Amino acid sequence: MDTSSIPHEHIIEEKYMNRFFQVLKSGIDRTRTAISVIFLSVSDIREQKEEEITVFLEKKIRLSDVLCKLEAPFQWCLILSQSGEEEACAFLNRLFSNESFREDFSFSASVVEIGNSYAEFEKVVEKGRTSLDVALQSGAGHIEYVKDFKKKNLVHIKVSILEENDILRNVIQTSLEDLKIDGFQLEIRTFQDGYDFLNSNWYLSSHPHVMIMNDILPRKNGLEVLHTVRHLPNNKKFIVFMMTQRNSEEDMVYAYESGVDQYLVKPFSLRLFEAQIKRVFERFWS
Repeated sequence: MDTSSIPHEHIIEEKYMNRFFQVLKSGIDRTRTAISVIFLSVSDIREQKEEEITVFLEKKIRLSDVLCKLEAPFQWCLILSQSGEEEACAFLNRLFSNESFREDFSFSASVVEIGNSYAEFEKVVEKGRTSLDVALQSGAGHIEYVKDFKKKNLVHIKVSILEENDILRNVIQTSLEDLKIDGFQLEIRTFQDGYDFLNSNWYLSSHPHVMIMNDILPRKNGLEVLHTVRHLPNNKKFIVFMMTQRNSEEDMVYAYESGVDQYLVKPFSLRLFEAQIKRVFERFWS
């Protein structure tokens, strides 16, 4: 069917789907948010309903989503931006329960969640259409899910430990090396003082960066290092843990106002520290 006569604003031709897919996929690593591709079809309907369904679907998607009427009869493809499998399922359930259309036909669908930037559009289409055939054979309202592309890319995190005491520095390093955090790859370096850290190129890359440092260090102390990194253009990439023996309210307030994210009063619990590290990763980069 020729849909070129329909004044759709958010519908693209099938031959351009790959281009839009690549654009939306490019943001997955940055936002850590998946996209979903839905393959949709109906059965037992009259031929003249196809254009009406296309108009209906266009009204149901968001401005950030993409809709394509596929060349195969009564088949559509939707790309939902910043939406995983759960959001796609909720969208389909709302679609399937629409009273005005349910009497005339029934939808079946397959959902492909894309969690990484390596997924190839051709393979997504192949898997999605195969699963759509299974959904149609299973009956009206059935949804199939493709799991092949859900795995997220590893997030590369730099970790700096700034501590003069050899024993404490090694304990923290070992604790982090043994920590199991799915989806993250840690690259750890240690420094005995702030001067060595600031004279390295280690902290200048764009990678997310966790700093665990003592407030008292030779040559350049922790607060001087903190002041330097918080005045960098990309300073939000740093999550700073400050280790200290100072536990007064004034000291804590000053540290937080200076840009510290977590305040660790010595001696501190290693288990609590590990839980805080995990929480930081989940909050900022998951």
